[in-house]
Amino acid sequence: MQNTAKTTLASLVEDHLTSLVRESICIQKHAKRARFHLTTESDGIIRRRLHAEDINLALQWRGNEKLYATNAVLPTTEDSKKKVDLNAYLKKEMQERPPSELGLTLHWLAVNGIQPNIVQNPHNQNQAEPIVHKIEDNRDHLDQYREGGNVVRVGKLLNSLLSEELKLYFERITLAIEKGGSSLTDRQQQDAALTRLARDAGLQELVPFLVKYLAEQLRYHVENGGHIEHCRTLIRMARSLLINPFIHLELHLHQLLPAILTTVVAKNLSSKASDNHWALRDDGSQTLRQICDLFGEKYPTLRVKVLEQLHEAIVNNRPLTTVYGGLIGLSFFGAKAVDAFVLPLAIGYWNLWTKKLEKTSDMIDRCEIQNCQQAMLIALGVYLRAATLDERALKLPNLKGTYEDIDVMPQRALEESMGDQIIPLRNEAEQYNLCFI
Repeated sequence: MQNTAKTTLASLVEDHLTSLVRESICIQKHAKRARFHLTTESDGIIRRRLHAEDINLALQWRGNEKLYATNAVLPTTEDSKKKVDLNAYLKKEMQERPPSELGLTLHWLAVNGIQPNIVQNPHNQNQAEPIVHKIEDNRDHLDQYREGGNVVRVGKLLNSLLSEELKLYFERITLAIEKGGSSLTDRQQQDAALTRLARDAGLQELVPFLVKYLAEQLRYHVENGGHIEHCRTLIRMARSLLINPFIHLELHLHQLLPAILTTVVAKNLSSKASDNHWALRDDGSQTLRQICDLFGEKYPTLRVKVLEQLHEAIVNNRPLTTVYGGLIGLSFFGAKAVDAFVLPLAIGYWNLWTKKLEKTSDMIDRCEIQNCQQAMLIALGVYLRAATLDERALKLPNLKGTYEDIDVMPQRALEESMGDQIIPLRNEAEQYNLCFI
């Protein structure tokens, strides 16, 4: 190397180191972590000693790469004049691996609902699902809807996903729901639990487990003819989740909707004929309307699919219990739904039910027919109160029976078939006009 190049390079390195040391001293003063030491024992001069972090910050300030050092300082005694083997020194310094820079890494948590088996995700071990909470079998109010004294088992709550507080919250909520309302204290605890479920924040991590518990419980009781009041409490639980402003249920509608729709249109909801399963169908229908009102704008086909299921429940000679659920469900969706699905079948069903009611003497059959007639009147009342006289003039003359043994009805078919029962269903203005005439 030429002498001129050596001189230039030495001056550049000296300027660079000088400016770096000055900036490191400024950072040291601002950080207030200066170290003082004696240069020699004889002169007693105290000087500041730079910290390795000060130099790293100065390099970062300039935009240069950091120097990974361990803040080791060579002794200032006469031993410092000895020659140092740089290779041995570097090997000694690099025994501990320097820390890596902070950063973010992307990986798949789930693909189509299945968790990939990669290092970043916890491994799924094939173990028996533990019991989250156990209800004692000797409780009388639980024996009403459990067979064989089985213990309620809920899906595994992953320890890595839920905190101890959320696990305890889940246990208290489910315990209050399963207790039922046999006593005043149990009813108060149940109402308090459902109220908290509708108002509390910070429950989003618990939503998958609550929805799974609700759907499995409804499915179990419907298939086995379980306790109707417990199912109604589960429907109340679904309403509490829907009205909670801090909970998002969009990703769990595929579990919630089929379970609630089953409570509306299922043939048998209870093994006992005396159970009031009609009220359960009413509650389920109201909840279906609530779900469509909340998520109908985000999912335009949601309301259409629900209406299709309810329409299938009232055609093709379905059981009377299923027809009742379809009629009540359609009546909750307003006058347009009744106009499209119920009105063309109203006269045919009414005449058929009237003939069956005159022939049968079985109390269960008569109760089912009378409830279906009441549901039909409710649906027609929704239409008649909302439709104008011109709309009814276009619709009612075209009503026909849906069965072969029923003749075509004339102009006043609806009034002649149902008689005076349809008068209270009209709006107040029309009733006033009829009285005046």
